[in-house]
Amino acid sequence: MLDNQTPVWYLWVMIYRDGVAGSNRQETDGLLLLLASPEGGGGSAPLPVPRRERQASLTVLAGPGFVLDLGTTLAGQAALRGLTVLYVDGANAFDPYILSRLAKDAGQPPKAILQRLHLSRAFTCHQLETLIAERLPSAIARYRPGLVVVSGWSHLFHDENVPAREAFRILQHTGRRLRSLAEVGQPILATHPEEPATPRLRPLGEILARAATIVVRLREEEGEVLALQEKPPSPHGPHPLLLDSQL
Repeated sequence: MLDNQTPVWYLWVMIYRDGVAGSNRQETDGLLLLLASPEGGGGSAPLPVPRRERQASLTVLAGPGFVLDLGTTLAGQAALRGLTVLYVDGANAFDPYILSRLAKDAGQPPKAILQRLHLSRAFTCHQLETLIAERLPSAIARYRPGLVVVSGWSHLFHDENVPAREAFRILQHTGRRLRSLAEVGQPILATHPEEPATPRLRPLGEILARAATIVVRLREEEGEVLALQEKPPSPHGPHPLLLDSQL
């Protein structure tokens, strides 16, 4: 789980920015307050809901397995600040204890998060396709979420019971559907754990990267976790993230 002092506002801006140019200064300043940083504080400030008339981002967060918990943490932080979150779990990795701890650290009851987070699970890649392509658009119209999270987007497509060609076709379909939702203003965060190390891992990651508007990759280096924006390439290099031992 993320430490409350972690400057992961960088990841949040990746989700809510409008293409390379990003949001205007007023919006960006507000977004930086979502998660406390050593310089910023202000973690209790309300998060501005993105304007629906412009394109939002489909952000893919790739890296070690802890990206799943990182996605859940970002979803919980959004819910704590009043946003409705639709959470599609494609890796059976949703951990409610992360939300309970976030609520406790914020001095709020767990229901403050849970009542704003709507969870759906898929256990096969075909079920995930149905959730994303058929059910998610109507859920967005009903709940008007501030954030959609697709956890473990590629996980189910490693299933050897599904031929690789079919798995790739289905994943591409979900990518087109999510991209179309982002293009009409819905911010979406998808997590892509780069495991298990099967022959499908690389092509699956390439499919996700093509579908995404933004790709942020996490890597561990010399005891730190670094976040690097790979799409579009960042001129600023990796951003360090401080993660506590429970992530």
